[in-house]
Amino acid sequence: MHKILLGTMFSLLLLSTSCDLDKFPEDSITTETAWQSISDADKFRNGMYGTFMAVNGGIYTYIPDYQADVFNATISFSNRGGDIYRWDFTSSQYDIEDTYQYNYECINNCNNILQNIDKIVIKNADEQARAEMIKGEAYLIRALCYHTLVVRFAKDYEPSSAASDLGMPLVLEMDPEGKPSRATLEDTYKQIKSDISESRKFLKTEGSANAIYMTTDVIDAFEARVDLYMHNYNEAITLAKKIIAKYPLISSEDELASMWLNDEGSEIVFKVFMSLDERNTNQEMQYYLNYNTGAKMFSPDFVPTKWVVDLYEDNDIRKQVYFAQDSVVCNSTKVGDVYLLNKYPGNPELKSSTYQYYQMPKIFRAAESYLIAAEAAYNEGNVSEALGYINSLRSARLASTLNINGEAVLKAIKNEWIREFIGEGHRLNDLKRWHEGFSRHDTQTPSIIMSGANYNEKTVSADDQRFVWEIPANDLKANSNLIPNWK
Repeated sequence: MHKILLGTMFSLLLLSTSCDLDKFPEDSITTETAWQSISDADKFRNGMYGTFMAVNGGIYTYIPDYQADVFNATISFSNRGGDIYRWDFTSSQYDIEDTYQYNYECINNCNNILQNIDKIVIKNADEQARAEMIKGEAYLIRALCYHTLVVRFAKDYEPSSAASDLGMPLVLEMDPEGKPSRATLEDTYKQIKSDISESRKFLKTEGSANAIYMTTDVIDAFEARVDLYMHNYNEAITLAKKIIAKYPLISSEDELASMWLNDEGSEIVFKVFMSLDERNTNQEMQYYLNYNTGAKMFSPDFVPTKWVVDLYEDNDIRKQVYFAQDSVVCNSTKVGDVYLLNKYPGNPELKSSTYQYYQMPKIFRAAESYLIAAEAAYNEGNVSEALGYINSLRSARLASTLNINGEAVLKAIKNEWIREFIGEGHRLNDLKRWHEGFSRHDTQTPSIIMSGANYNEKTVSADDQRFVWEIPANDLKANSNLIPNWK
């Protein structure tokens, strides 16, 4: 399922530097013609944000969660995502191909900006400031895309082996004929950190809740995440604290429900903008609800496992907001009081018909900063500090505070990642970061669940090669310099 994004197509048309327009088709323009003024830079900026939107939400959010252990496939899921759920997917799996392709297309759009924005004629100080802002955004978005890729297509970062582990091909200039080899994992993360550093030089936009463009707070939230993965724990805590201090957590059930319905909330650091006219089917989150209008019931593809639902205390507002209890029909089997994931009920402003499930992907929320700080503090040996961050998050969600110590704190941190980010695409990343396998267990309603060793009874060891996705087969075939992940 390969789609062509207009922003990338436009970028690819600009590779030639010849001034002889007779050599080009009428729908092509030269780089010199395309990059003349700040308005040209704005057009490429729109294309960059457009491709970034295309690689967030929808299937790009589903996959890491239903590949893991927090959802069960129902008997009516019609094998949507089945190969990933069963862990028998190949290097030709189309959603994985799209993840790889579109992130590199977004990187290509960033490279186009970074290579050419300094060529435009700047007329005044305001235009200079805008050009620098766009440049900073391009560095940051490129880093975000590379981090998505390295988390999916490379091993977890371990300082002791990163210099020899495979990372990603680093494409820093537009070159459609290039066949780059894979950098080391260490060098890939160095590039991510370098891009973050460069973005800080140019991007000065102050952050505020519900930002739809890159800000200095997005830099902090993102670098805290990267530092956690790199084991830079003190740095991760410092950056996470900056987000915690500025973005208050929601502590009301109504406000939390409104955040997920209307995509507005005090703790949203950055969300990917979407409008009624700017969305595509791959961004719809229908797998978790999917209303059957004939039966007048929901017919979900995936439902949360019972053990996940049981992680929440009854007074925890997340249990009331993140889930909805309702009757469902799967094939011809009807059952009542099934917990459904309700984080994506469908923003009313994004609906062109009643049963649509479009939401603006919330890439950074303050809740993550609490969990980053907790995990980093624990790994630094500051157990009481780690527990403090967890209890602050739990208190905001009206859950009880914990009075525990030692390894129980680490278990609490891991469970809190599940409670807070169920359905947001974090679970596979977390298991990989912790070097943990899993066993799916404790289904809600066995009569509607796909059963068997490859489904609800699936067990995966921490060293299973499919924790790291394979480089797509098409890319391995086209570029002999790429070393595959799988044996």
